[in-house]
Amino acid sequence: MSYKLEKPYTDMQRADFIVQYNHNMGLNIEETENAIYALLENEYINEAGEAAVDSNYAIEKAQKRQQIFEQEFFQTSLGWIRRKVNMQDGSKKDFLSDLLLQIKAGLELGQNVQIITYSLPDFTQEITEEYMLTLQTRKNATLQFIQECLMQTVADFMGEEAE
Repeated sequence: MSYKLEKPYTDMQRADFIVQYNHNMGLNIEETENAIYALLENEYINEAGEAAVDSNYAIEKAQKRQQIFEQEFFQTSLGWIRRKVNMQDGSKKDFLSDLLLQIKAGLELGQNVQIITYSLPDFTQEITEEYMLTLQTRKNATLQFIQECLMQTVADFMGEEAE
C-alpha cells in the first residue's frame, strides 16, 4: 500500500514524509506534478501519475532469484553445487578451481568423498541462507560427477552452457 502526500506541501512536510517512509520504512519515493508517493517494491507510478501495483512483480522477482541462483550454482547429476563454498574455518573457496582436483584425487585413492548438494529452490519465496540449509544433502562424489564438473569448467571458460 503506497502513501501519498498531495501538493501543496511545505518543505518541512516533504522532508518529514521522506524521513518517515523512506528513511524509517525503506519505501521508494517518487514525485509527480501533483504529489509525492512512498511506494512498496511492487508498486510504480502509472501514466496517469498515480500509484499502481505491478501485476508482473512476483513473476519478475522469481525470475531474478532464479537468475542469481543459476549464477551462484551449477547443476550436476547429484544436485546443484554452490560455486563459492564456505569452509569450516570460515574461508571461501571456489568449488571448481580450488576443490575439484582434491575430490578427484580422493576418489582415485578409493576414499568416500562427501560433497554438499542442493535441491532446486522455490523461487517464489525469499532465498535466505537458512532456507538454503534446508535444501542441502550430503552425497558421495562419483566419477560421473567429476566429469560433469570438468565439463562445467570448460563451459565456464568457453562461455557456453554445460551439456
